[in-house]
Amino acid sequence: MKAPIKPLGYSVLVSLISAMAAHPAWAQVLAIAPAAASQPADALDVTTNAPLPALGATTHKINHDDRATPLAKTQPTHWLAQGENEQAVITDVQITPTSEGLTVTLISEQALANGTSRVEGNALITEIPNARLALTNATAAEQFDPADGIALVQVSSLPTGGIRVVITGTEAPPEAEVSAQADSWVLSVVPGAAATGTEAPDAIQVVVTATRTEESVLDVPRSVTVIEREQIEQQLSFTNNLPDVLGKLVPGLSAPPFTNSTSELALRGRPVVIFIDGVPQTPNSNGNAADLRIIDPALVERIEVLRGPSAIYGDGGTGGIINIITRAPTEDAIAYTFSTGASTSLTSFGGDSFGYNVQMGVSASDEQADGLLSLSYDAVNSQYDADGDRIIPTNVSDTSRLGLLAKLGYNFDEQQRLALTYSFYRDSLDTEFIPDERITQVPGLQKGRTFRIGSVDYESEPRQINHVIDLTYRHANVFGSELNAQFYYRDRELVQRFTDLRLNPLSQLPILDPFPDVWQTGLDATEWGGRLQMDTPLSESASLLWGVDYSSERNNRPLRVSDNAAFDANRELNIVDTSLTQGGPYTLRSVGLFTQGSWDITEQWQISGGLRYENFNVSVDDYRLAFVTTSNLPRERQGGDNNFDDVAFNAGLIYRPIPEIGLFANFSQGFSIPDVGSVLGGVASTFDINSDLLLEPQKVDNYEVGIRAEFGRVQATVTGFYSESDLGNSIVIDENGLGTLVRAPQRNYGVEATVDWQPSNTWRLGGLFSWNEGENDVDEDGDFDPLGSVNVQPYKVGLYIENDTTPGWTNRLELLAIGSRDRAADEGIDDVAIDGYVTVDFLSRIQLGGGQLTLGIGNLFNNQYLPVATQVLTAPGVEARRAAAPGRTVSLRYAIEF
Repeated sequence: MKAPIKPLGYSVLVSLISAMAAHPAWAQVLAIAPAAASQPADALDVTTNAPLPALGATTHKINHDDRATPLAKTQPTHWLAQGENEQAVITDVQITPTSEGLTVTLISEQALANGTSRVEGNALITEIPNARLALTNATAAEQFDPADGIALVQVSSLPTGGIRVVITGTEAPPEAEVSAQADSWVLSVVPGAAATGTEAPDAIQVVVTATRTEESVLDVPRSVTVIEREQIEQQLSFTNNLPDVLGKLVPGLSAPPFTNSTSELALRGRPVVIFIDGVPQTPNSNGNAADLRIIDPALVERIEVLRGPSAIYGDGGTGGIINIITRAPTEDAIAYTFSTGASTSLTSFGGDSFGYNVQMGVSASDEQADGLLSLSYDAVNSQYDADGDRIIPTNVSDTSRLGLLAKLGYNFDEQQRLALTYSFYRDSLDTEFIPDERITQVPGLQKGRTFRIGSVDYESEPRQINHVIDLTYRHANVFGSELNAQFYYRDRELVQRFTDLRLNPLSQLPILDPFPDVWQTGLDATEWGGRLQMDTPLSESASLLWGVDYSSERNNRPLRVSDNAAFDANRELNIVDTSLTQGGPYTLRSVGLFTQGSWDITEQWQISGGLRYENFNVSVDDYRLAFVTTSNLPRERQGGDNNFDDVAFNAGLIYRPIPEIGLFANFSQGFSIPDVGSVLGGVASTFDINSDLLLEPQKVDNYEVGIRAEFGRVQATVTGFYSESDLGNSIVIDENGLGTLVRAPQRNYGVEATVDWQPSNTWRLGGLFSWNEGENDVDEDGDFDPLGSVNVQPYKVGLYIENDTTPGWTNRLELLAIGSRDRAADEGIDDVAIDGYVTVDFLSRIQLGGGQLTLGIGNLFNNQYLPVATQVLTAPGVEARRAAAPGRTVSLRYAIEF
C-alpha cells in the first residue's frame, strides 16, 4: 500500500507515529482487495488507480509488470450479464500451440466476467469469478510443456467460486493478451524472456561482516554463511529461538540446543561473538550467555556468520562472528507489515502448550528521510517431549517476549547519511515448575523431569532486558575516501529464576557449606563504544580500509540471596543480601587500530590482507565472592589493574580458473581475552591479577582452504580448516557437575560442505555437512587428548527438498541428522558417549489474501531424544537438567506486507 508523503524529512516520523495510532491499515487493504464484478467504463481499478478499458475494447495485454490487472471484455451485453451475477459454464478448454507461443481458449455459451491477473514467480495467474468448469474431457484442463518456453498450463476451479488459469514459464513469467468472442474467451500467450547480460546488483549476495564493508560473498576468501529473510521466516514455523535456528542452518556450529543459552553453541569448537548491526552483544562475562535472546527473529532481515577466528572487530570471535542485520525501512512511501501465529504440542494438545505471536510494523521513506517502527510479542508456554512428558524449564518454554525496533535515517545529500536505531527487548520467565532433583536417586542416567512448586512470589522477576542505541554516519567522499562512523550504547540486565541448593545432591558436600541456600544469579552489563573507518581507493582494482575502534564495558554478576524462612513458608523470594557476586565487578576497556587491503590483480586473481593492534585494560574492584568453598575462605578478594596487547594478522587469496569456480585460501588470527568474571569467580584468596595465568589472552591461528562453485542450477562449497592456540579456552565438567576453565595448548580441525540444486523451476533440494574434532594438551607433554563434547560436538548433516506444488503453494521437508561421538568417552574425558539422532520437519505455505499462510510441523515423526547440549550433563549436580527435545509440534502463521 502506498500513500503520498510530504517531501520534508520530518514527515517520515509523523507518518510512522500516525500510522501506528490510526485505524489498522490492513483492514482497509483487505476491504478493497476483491475486484469488482461490474464497473462503469470510466471507473478506476482500485489496485492500480488506472481507468478500466473502454467497454468496446477487444483485447488487453498482460505483462510482467501487471499485478491484479482487470481484463477487458468486448460486448456491453457481457457487462450487463455479469451485473446480474450469471455464472458461465465452461464446457471445453482448448490449448493450441502457435508460432509465437500458444492460445488458451475457454468455450462457454454465457458471458465471462471481468478477470484479474497477477504474476507469482514464473507463473502468470488469471482468475475469472463468474465461471465454473463442466468439462466433457477433464484432461484438457492441464498440459505439461505445451510449447517452447511454457512449462505448464492449468485451468482449475477456485474453492470460493470461479476459475483460475495458470500459465507457468520455464525461465520467466509469460506475457499474454486476452480477447473475447460471443462464445469463447481467448488468452494468447508469448513465453517470457529470461534475464540476460550482467547480473543485477540486487541479485548478488552482499555481506558486510567479513570485511566491514559491503562485499560480494564471492569476493571473500573466507567461509561465510548468509541466512536470508525467507529462511528465517521458514524456521519461525518451528521455533522462535535463534540458537536453534542457527544450529540447524550453519555448518560447523553446534546442534540446536533447545535452550536460550549460547554457551552450548561452539563454532568450529570455539566460542562465538554476537553482533546486531555491528554492535557487540556478547558481554565479556555473560552468566547464562543468552546473547541470541535479545532480538525477535521477526525483526531480522538476514544473519551473516563468519566461520573461523577473526580479529576484524576486536575482542572475541575465536570461533567466529554472528552478525544479525535488522530489517531496513521500505523504499516505498509507506508500507506495513503484520504477522500472527499460534503453536501447540501434538503430544499434549492444547492447554498450557498453546503459544502465540504477533508482529506489526510500519515504515516510510521519501527522497530525504526514512524510518521504521516495529513491535512484536510472543508467548511460548509449556513444551512436551515425544513421550508426552513436560520438558523442564529451559528459558525457552514458559516465556513471553516483547520487542521494539525503531529506525530513523536522514540523507543530507547523495553522499551523506545519518541513521539512528533503537532496539528494546524484554524476555520474561513465568513457570510453576523446576527440575526434579530426586531423579539422581534413580540408578542410571535419566532424562530431566519437572516438579511443580506452584506460584513463586519474586521480588526480582526472572527476566532479561536489553537496550541498544546505534548512531551511524556515512560520507561517501572525504578527500576521495568513504568515511563510516558509529557510536553505540548497550545495556543488559539479566535476573535468573531461583535456585534452591538444598534440593541438589551437591548440598551434601561439606566443601559447599559457605554457599547460600536460595538465590538468583544475574548480570548487569553496559557497554559503549565507537568505530571510525575510512575506505580509501588506491586504484580501480585496489583499496585500503583503515581506522580505530574503542569500547568500554562495565560488568558485574551479582547474586540475590533470599530469606529461607519466607521462601519455605510462602514461596516468597525476599532478597536479604546483595553484597555477593559471582565474579568481581570490573571494567574492560579496549582500543584497536586496524588496516585491511585488497587488490584484484586480474579477473582471476585477488589478494587481501591486514593487521590489527589491540590493547586491553582490565580494572577489577575489590569484591566478596558468592560461591566459595571452605578451603577458599574468606570471601574477600582484592582487585587491581592489568593490561594486555597483541597484533593479529590475516591474509587471503582467491583464484578463479573459470568464472563459475572460485578457489580460496586464508590465514587469520583471532585474539580474545578470557571471561574475566568466570576467572574471578574461581580464584583463591591469594589471587593476584597481575600474574594469574587464567587471565592471559588467547591468540588463535586459523588456516583454511576451500572452493565455491556456481553452475547455473547448482551451487556448492567445500572448506577444510585447522586452528591452533598456545593457550586455549575449554570447559571441563568435573564429577560433581561443576565446570572448570582449562587453559592449555589447543587445536581444532574439520571439514564443511554445502550444496544446493534446482533441477527445475518447481523443485529445489540441497543440504550441508560439517565435521570437526579437537584436542588439548593439559600437562603440556606433547600428547594431546580429545576435547569433551561440551566443546566439540558430533558431525551434522542437514538435507531439504522443496516443491512448488502449484503456483502460490510450496511444500518443504527438512532433515537434520546429528552423529554420535564416543572419542572423548573412550579417553575418559566424557562420562558417556554422545548418541546420535535424526529429526524431520515439514513446512507448507500458500499465498492467501495478499499474504502467506504457513503450516509447520516440527519433529514430524515424533522422535524421542536428548539434544547434545543436555546429553553431556551426566554428573549428579546437573543430571536433573537433562532436558529432552520437544516432540511433534504444529504451528500456523500468517504474514502480510502491503
